[in-house]
Amino acid sequence: MHVTNAFLPYSFAIAVSAIRCHQCNTHDNEDCGGLVVNTPRAQRDNQFLKDCAPPSGKEAFCRKTVIKFEANNEHRIERSCGFIEEKIQNACFTADNEGYKQIICTCADEGCNGAKSLMGARQVAYSLVGSVVSLALASIIRH
Repeated sequence: MHVTNAFLPYSFAIAVSAIRCHQCNTHDNEDCGGLVVNTPRAQRDNQFLKDCAPPSGKEAFCRKTVIKFEANNEHRIERSCGFIEEKIQNACFTADNEGYKQIICTCADEGCNGAKSLMGARQVAYSLVGSVVSLALASIIRH
């Protein structure tokens, strides 16, 4: 962004390092679930693409979270901005919470959280197998 003012003898350049991410939740809007990137229907897919506003001193990145509720086998997709650095950038990890499971993917490119999957099929399979093994081991240790 370049800012000029007719009353000042010089122009001032303001550096802006912002990223835009898709920001939506399938609980509020079904269209959030099927976003893809670089398609002919990109205008529709970009309806949720918004600037991230990180707190001072933080850098924003994009995040996609898939939440699966165990009780009713329902799943939701949440696309958002992130500001707290994850241990692993540009990758996915799983979280097993009481009553629901999450797959959280992060990425640092403009609108990168719009793809159906930020991981390849092999990475998803490895992630799910790892989660199942972890749950099985935890169950064995408890008993």
